[in-house]
Amino acid sequence: MQPILVSFLWHMHQPFYKDPVRQCYVMPWAYLHGTKDYFGMPALLEEFPQVHQTFNLVPSLVLQLEEYARGEARDALVELAFKPVDQLTAEDRSQVIKQLFPVPVRTMLQPFPRYFELYERRSDSSRHQAFSDQDIRDIQVWWTLVWMDQDRRPKDLVEKGRDFTESDKIALRRLAGQIINDIIPEYRRMQERGVIEISTTPFYHPILPILIDSRVDDRNVPVVVELPFDAREQLSRALTFMRDRFGVTPQGLWPSEGSVSNDVALLASSVGFRWLATDEGILSKSGVDLSWDNRRRLYQPYKRADITVFFRDRTLSDLIGFQYMNAPASESARDLIRRVKEVPNGSHVLIALDGENPWDYYPNSGRDFLRRLFEGIQEDSSLEAVTLSEALNRLPAQNLDWLAPGSWANANFQIWIGHPEDHLAWRWIVRAREALMQRKGQVPEENWHLAYEELLVAEGSDWMWWFGNDFSSDDDAIFDALFRQHIGNIFHFIGLPEPEGLNEPIKKSLGGRKTAMAPPPP
Repeated sequence: MQPILVSFLWHMHQPFYKDPVRQCYVMPWAYLHGTKDYFGMPALLEEFPQVHQTFNLVPSLVLQLEEYARGEARDALVELAFKPVDQLTAEDRSQVIKQLFPVPVRTMLQPFPRYFELYERRSDSSRHQAFSDQDIRDIQVWWTLVWMDQDRRPKDLVEKGRDFTESDKIALRRLAGQIINDIIPEYRRMQERGVIEISTTPFYHPILPILIDSRVDDRNVPVVVELPFDAREQLSRALTFMRDRFGVTPQGLWPSEGSVSNDVALLASSVGFRWLATDEGILSKSGVDLSWDNRRRLYQPYKRADITVFFRDRTLSDLIGFQYMNAPASESARDLIRRVKEVPNGSHVLIALDGENPWDYYPNSGRDFLRRLFEGIQEDSSLEAVTLSEALNRLPAQNLDWLAPGSWANANFQIWIGHPEDHLAWRWIVRAREALMQRKGQVPEENWHLAYEELLVAEGSDWMWWFGNDFSSDDDAIFDALFRQHIGNIFHFIGLPEPEGLNEPIKKSLGGRKTAMAPPPP
């Protein structure tokens, strides 16, 4: 009896948080997930060497992690967490109380009595003045502890729980730095052992189909974007960068947000990728009937031109991403294994999702769930966990006449180009690129290339994610300003004045919140 092949693809990504003008990081998420999930996820597989998996690393995330590892990343919040209490200003103390409590409360605060006690006191603004030096120091230490890999978190400090010292803080910073330093070597080591495969994404996480043709899925989109050269540049740079960092040329691609099209498949193949992965909604949109009686068609690879395409099971992926944290770990693991075993023998099941964000909502960062899941798979002879390249080499692929355009989100691109705010952002990109091309050969080559790098950053998907009415957060103003910062830097580097209107926020529902752009770089 042929086993059911199971592939996990963990997508590791953070927006490019570096402010290129101030040369600092405006948000610490690459660092925080670095000390927790970016190291902890591959390290966990030391216990399960037969459970082969695919880790999809975005090059722009790796760049950020490298800066933190070298100690070159200027991050005000990280510095605040380790600053000696007797050197904190009144504003610093206020920011500690405001910024150094993570969410969600249930999994990252309530399990730690002292931290939760301080959080409850913080909820009453009238009591902020009552925070002693020791309270402030305990907040600093706990913030670092809860954002640390479950298996490398110092047990002596957790058991101590309170009354931390500056020496405790110094030792904790040293450990956090070591974890960040160990991330890239850990991936390389696990790849060399054959336990994991490393795939990648276009360099700055752009939506490739929109870059190639903004009207590929909707001829009524009012802004014309046709930048196939940039799409190729984002892909080829990613391939070269990852080969240099990890010693192996990536075989596979998770396009940003699972966004694909016919042209993307052809482009990825021409650059050198052997496989790409996306959502099951794209397979259905491509004309393959996935109704209940035909659901088995999802569980096999397909071939479009010279590249193999895998389609994820959305239900199984979303159960991990959004549901299983609400049930006991053993029960959730058993349920997932049961569901996987319902597909026909010899099938291939792809489970693909964020590799860091879900674990904040699980008790113990999801490690209990993952251990039970991987143990169950490793001990079940009817299941075999394989990387996607291993699946490609073992399974025949069915020809696909057409790969429909779309993303994991409703098999379309509405989040990134469906709202007037998205249209305005894309118009800024097109305008900046036109100016950049007109100035080629008229400005110093170094400046031109700096400007082009800023353009590639601005093409990333993360800015448009927050424009429009699809999503919102307390950080909308920061994302808005940072996007416009990149656009403004393009004009600065090519010696042109900042265009009129660029200082105005793109997102209109900021509720009075506005983050100013920095002055042009010197």
